[in-house]
Formats: sequence, structure tokens, C-alpha cells
Amino acid sequence: MAATKVEIHGDADEGLGAVVDEFRVNFEKHGEIGASLAVFQHGKPIVDVWAGVRDRRRRLPWERDTWVPVFSTTKGIAALVVAAGVSKGFLDYDARIVDYWPEFACHGKENITLRQLLDHQAGLAAIESPLRTADLHDLDQLAEVLAAEKPRWRPGTRHGYHAISLGFYLNEVFRRAEPRGRTLGQYLADEIAGPHKAQFMIGVPEGTEFDNVAVLERTHRRLVVNNITEVPWRIGVDVALHAAARRPQLSVQALTNPKVGFPHHATRPSFLTPELPSSNGLGTARGVAKLYSAAVSSGPTDILTEEVRTALAAASKRGDVPDDDLVLHVPSRYLLGFRKPHPTFRFGSAPGPDDGDGRAFGTTGIGGSMGFADPATGIGFGYTMNQLGVAMLDEPRNRRIRNALFRAIGA
Repeated sequence: MAATKVEIHGDADEGLGAVVDEFRVNFEKHGEIGASLAVFQHGKPIVDVWAGVRDRRRRLPWERDTWVPVFSTTKGIAALVVAAGVSKGFLDYDARIVDYWPEFACHGKENITLRQLLDHQAGLAAIESPLRTADLHDLDQLAEVLAAEKPRWRPGTRHGYHAISLGFYLNEVFRRAEPRGRTLGQYLADEIAGPHKAQFMIGVPEGTEFDNVAVLERTHRRLVVNNITEVPWRIGVDVALHAAARRPQLSVQALTNPKVGFPHHATRPSFLTPELPSSNGLGTARGVAKLYSAAVSSGPTDILTEEVRTALAAASKRGDVPDDDLVLHVPSRYLLGFRKPHPTFRFGSAPGPDDGDGRAFGTTGIGGSMGFADPATGIGFGYTMNQLGVAMLDEPRNRRIRNALFRAIGA
């Protein structure tokens, strides 16, 4: 197949041409349709580029401020909001959920801490009660459903990706603790994204009109074939068992309640207007990078205390809980709402002798988006695109860019 030539827009600092080259190669050789890449270092932009089209059918160009649904990349931004709440003192990582939400105590959940919830150890990875779109707008009703859930394993003993449920639980804890009763999305808009001029929202206000949102494209067969080793086959097995035996599989339940028409419904108001802090963030690569940069950079609008920054930058090491994820069936590590580097999923700068597998923290979104911070280098990274890929975690397109970035800065 002939290479596709693409015009790259934007800027990159001297010495970072190899990073832009990898961004370009994604279009020329790896099926990219439209994408943005932004990197900040110590609060300053060092890469800010975009290319391609945001709507392939209408041939609308990808622009500097094209917004994109980023799915689970949202989780990292939600975790930053929680970290801001801890920094302000109205949340405590080691407090029990029932200290904020007494009704949560039933079915053996009374000792689950906020830390365990953020670390995907609460056992609440799947919601048993079917959720409708209407339920997502009534937070009081949703809270009753969530409080009645039973853990799928003994909390604190294992971890399993709380793909959708995490955001619902965090939002309820947050709005009960926040002095003005604001939700995660409201606090993000008022206190973090707004002051930092970062284009990112969790829950789009009713009536908001966008003319610059990327149209997502399903994974192309060629991407599957070219990246077959990245396909999460164990989840495919669970889907088959779920359908053939009519036996509920945790992986399927965790990823499909509530049901969302994927990917095209992801840009509809019915998906974007409620707050789904696990999965319906809408933003730009620059917005994602700017927020992560704020988490590792000091300045007049600091959102985190030094104590919280230190906690997020903890070395990634094997802990008391096994690395095997009960939902995704892959090794993984979580800390305070973020993914941490692992031998099977490396990101950030090369770890030093006391850094375990690294100190970076961030999250990925299904299809390929990613945001993360690297405390050692002061990097905040954001990558968004509209061609959905196949990898569950380490998407090859942004992996090549990440690797080029840290080679270029000598880290």
C-alpha cells in the first residue's frame, strides 16, 4: 500500500523533530485519519501538532482545537480532580467511603477506602442493576443503585478494572464531600480546567453546540491484522462464553453497563451531557497535556500540594495485591486512580534504581488516546485521534511517539 502524504500543522521545539516524524508516520503507514499531539514540559508547550481530517466523510480538516471523546483517558482527569480534593482537604485517600456516604455500608462494603476504590480493588467493577441513559442524569437515584451493589471479590485482596463503575462511585463521593456539593465535572470546570484554560469537560452542559468535534471511526480490519498481538484475546473469550453459555462474565458486565452505541453515539448529547467520569470526557490533546503538566509543575495556580504530588509519583512496584487484572486479564498496576508503568506497559522516562518500573502516572482510552505525567522530567502528554485502534492498553501509535519523545529529551 502506498504511503499517504499528510501535512502536519503546529510547532515543536528544536530537537524534537523525531517526535513529529513518528506522528507523521502514523498517518503515512499506520492508518491514522486525524489526530493531535501535545507535550508540555515544566508548564511550557514543547510539542503541539495536529493533522488529518476530523470527519472523513465530509472531508473536514482536523483543526488546532478539534475536540475528541477520549473514553477512559477521562479516568486520569477524574483522578486529578480527586487529587485536587485531597489537596484542598475535603477528601482523604485513606478515609472509608462510608465516612462520606453512609448508605454505602451494606453488603460488606463498610471498610472500603477511597484509596482502594481508586486502585480498582473495591470489587465493584461491574454494576449488576441495568442502567438506562435516564438513570445517569438522576444522581440521587444512581446513588441508591450504586450503594446496593455487592463486591465481586473481597475488597483489598485483588484488583480488576472498574471500567465504567469507577467514575460513578467517585462522583458520588466527591459531591458529598465537596463543600458546595459540586460534582467532579463541575469542579473540574470551575477550579481546574477553567483557570488553566484547558479544553476538557466531563459532562457537557445541556445546549452546548460544537462544530469541531471529531467523528470516530471503527477499527479498520487492516489495523487488527497489523497489530494482532495487541488484541485482548482473553476478553474475546469472555464475550464468547457470555453469549454462548448465557453465563455472565465479569469482563463483559464491567464493560457494557450502561450500554453505549460505540463509537458513533459517543459524540451524541445523550452520551456527552451526563457525567461519566470514567468514560465520557471530551477534550483536546492540548487540554489533556496541560492538565497533566499542572500536576507536576509548580505555579501560581497549583492544583496539588507537594504531599499529593509525591504520592502520585510513587515508584511502581509489585505490591501485596497480585498484578493480574480480574477484568482485563492482563498484568497491570493502579495507584490513586491512575495506571502506573509495568514491565508489560512502560511509559514515561527510564526508571532510576529506586523507581521500580517508573514514576509516571496516567490513563489510556479505548481506541488509542492517552494522557500522562512524568514527574522526573516535568512532562505532561496528551494524544487524541479519531481512528480507533485495537490495543486495550499500550496502543502502538502513541507508544511510538512516547518512545521518540523520551529518546529526544534523553530520558
